Amino acid sequence: MQSLSLTQLIFLTLGCVATFALVLLMRQRPSLKKKSKIYHPKKVITKFESKLFFQLKAAFPEPNYYILAQVAFTALITSNDIQVRNKFNRKVTDFVVLNKHLEVLAIIELDDPSHIGQEQRDAARDAMFHDAGYRVLRYTSIPSVRQLQKDLKA
Repeated sequence: MQSLSLTQLIFLTLGCVATFALVLLMRQRPSLKKKSKIYHPKKVITKFESKLFFQLKAAFPEPNYYILAQVAFTALITSNDIQVRNKFNRKVTDFVVLNKHLEVLAIIELDDPSHIGQEQRDAARDAMFHDAGYRVLRYTSIPSVRQLQKDLKA
């Protein structure tokens, strides 16, 4: 067996160290292998809400009505007081029904089981809209087309 020269031993050692360092670097930084995503798509409305959306579309067809989903409170109400605005900033309502003149006829909220125990919070949200002059209709199940039409006319 032939012995290695000092130069060959140094190069062999450096090669092993470099390979080991590269393996460690690849394990610690997965972005070198595959870039991870920062943003991910999300459904606009839940399956439960989508049922109500289609009921609303049937009850209030275009061109006389428009149904908006997941509308920011800030698109519907405002205040000159920043502390008041902070109370509704980043909140959204489930649906808004507009007439053909794009005026708000009603705000529709669908309470799934996650709203149980949140009645005070929901009442405070509704109060903001009532104070601004809006009508809020709140449902715990999907109403019929006829019920929606009746409730909006009432």
